[in-house]
Amino acid sequence: MKHSNDKAVFLGRVTASVTHEIQNVLAIIKETSGLMEDFLQMNQSEGLSDIEDRLNKCIETIKRQAYRGVTLTSSLNGFAHTPDSTLSSINIFETLKKLVFITDRLFKQKGVDVSIVECNNPYSITTDPVLFEMVVFSCTECLIDVFQIKTTLILNLQSSGDQTAIKFSYADDDLKYENFKQKIIQSVQWINICELCKQINIKAEVSTDIPGILLFFK
Repeated sequence: MKHSNDKAVFLGRVTASVTHEIQNVLAIIKETSGLMEDFLQMNQSEGLSDIEDRLNKCIETIKRQAYRGVTLTSSLNGFAHTPDSTLSSINIFETLKKLVFITDRLFKQKGVDVSIVECNNPYSITTDPVLFEMVVFSCTECLIDVFQIKTTLILNLQSSGDQTAIKFSYADDDLKYENFKQKIIQSVQWINICELCKQINIKAEVSTDIPGILLFFK
């Protein structure tokens, strides 16, 4: 039961964040269309010399937000179908990229940007998609919450021999974290990461050469 509840909490948390972003998109479109109406009324009464420029800027804003809204709803639709199968083959990089996009707001609220290094190799694994996303999310959240430093986190999909790994690290390599490994492994987030990894047969390690977390896939 706990297994199902954890999934539901994770899905609900991410979905709530994305729907909030969609509301922001609609609010901006509404405000911009109202501004266009004001400009048109002012032009009728006063004859604005720059009416065309003003309207074009409004149109660009609406178009930009419309595209953003389409991307958000498309991503949310894909995320909503993640639980359709408890075992399926997923492209690791594409899954990371989509997850980083739809969780962007949650981490920006903590003052952190999360980015992913481009990868052209189609590494795939057969796993539970929701649990995989939960592990990735938990690793990211762990590095943010344990040290509470406003910086950029980098997700880098790497491969060596027959082993593939995701490296979670800080963009600033010069930052020093006292007792880094000890603080990570003693955190509630790390306990959760280890439990999730056991369920989908992957391995998590704390990296100390460059402070971060490694997820290994066979």
